[in-house]
Amino acid sequence: DSADKHARELEALKEAHNQFRDAHNKHAKDLEILKELHTHHASTAERLAYLEKVVGDSADRHFQELQALKVAHQKQAEALHRHGLDSSSAIEHHSNVAERIAYIEKLLGESADRHAHDLQAVKAAQAAHAREVSGLKDWHQALSSETKAAHAHRMDVATRLELLERTLKNCFS
Repeated sequence: DSADKHARELEALKEAHNQFRDAHNKHAKDLEILKELHTHHASTAERLAYLEKVVGDSADRHFQELQALKVAHQKQAEALHRHGLDSSSAIEHHSNVAERIAYIEKLLGESADRHAHDLQAVKAAQAAHAREVSGLKDWHQALSSETKAAHAHRMDVATRLELLERTLKNCFS
């Protein structure tokens, strides 16, 4: 009985040992994966250095662009001054917006009136043309009917003439 008990305990210990070994192997694999990931992960210092470089490069570039814009602006201001063009003289030489809009509205109004008049004339001409075409259709229909009747009548006359000729031939033969 004691041997059975020790055998069961020994079997339980072997089972516990196998479970422990499996868990240990899983943890070892997880640790290796974590170590591998950590080698690919940048440190905080590296990340901070990278950000400082990017921001510094960007700030330097923006500063250079700002200086270039200031230089270009200065050149434009000098050119404007050299040619004697300031905003007040430019405004005096141009019509104001209200005058320009009034002029455009006048042109469009005259154009719209002229187009409306022309459209009415075209509609009247089209109506007259439609009446003429309708009259011609009626005349053509009547003429066609008369022609058909005359043609039918001629065939009757031709048939009768042929009959008369045959009769006369029979009489004289």
